[in-house]
Amino acid sequence: MDSPEDNAELLRRCQRGDEDALTELVDRFEDRVYRLALRMAGDPALAQEVTADSFYKIWRNSSQWRGESNADAWIFRIAVRAVLDLQRSRRRWRRRAQLAEPIENEVLGPHDLAVAREQQQRVSDALQRAIGMLKEEDRLLVHFYYFEEQGLREIAPILDVSRDALKMRLARIRSKLKQSLENFDEQ
Repeated sequence: MDSPEDNAELLRRCQRGDEDALTELVDRFEDRVYRLALRMAGDPALAQEVTADSFYKIWRNSSQWRGESNADAWIFRIAVRAVLDLQRSRRRWRRRAQLAEPIENEVLGPHDLAVAREQQQRVSDALQRAIGMLKEEDRLLVHFYYFEEQGLREIAPILDVSRDALKMRLARIRSKLKQSLENFDEQ
């Protein structure tokens, strides 16, 4: 992974209008921003839209980055705001239109494999539902900690929360998720 100092230099180059620097930032962050957007929005098409919008905003607003905060954190804050903005803009539409259900992929193979995959999918779905029931800021913490595998030190400036507060929130989140999965096992 590229260093935060390299990413800071790329942002400085973006401030000077260097389109190659933006291309490099997209190469470095596109997958991670997409995963964040997908985790928050829950829809691949929306996640793609947010990813594109995030990089547009990074380019347009690069002059606002003063170098006081970590470049990676600044980029992820832009992405988080882009997701929240998109979700707000679509709330009215969601009330009026029913979203299409995702198409399920049928798994073919031996009976035991199919049963195991079905159980795995049920647990995964239960976990996704449990994560979806968390408050927005808790879902963000789960995403960065477990899916981006970032430490609390890196997450704190992105979410603008102290590490100690993040530790407490993470403990509370684990407890909620564990209870949700235990309730799933009892069903």
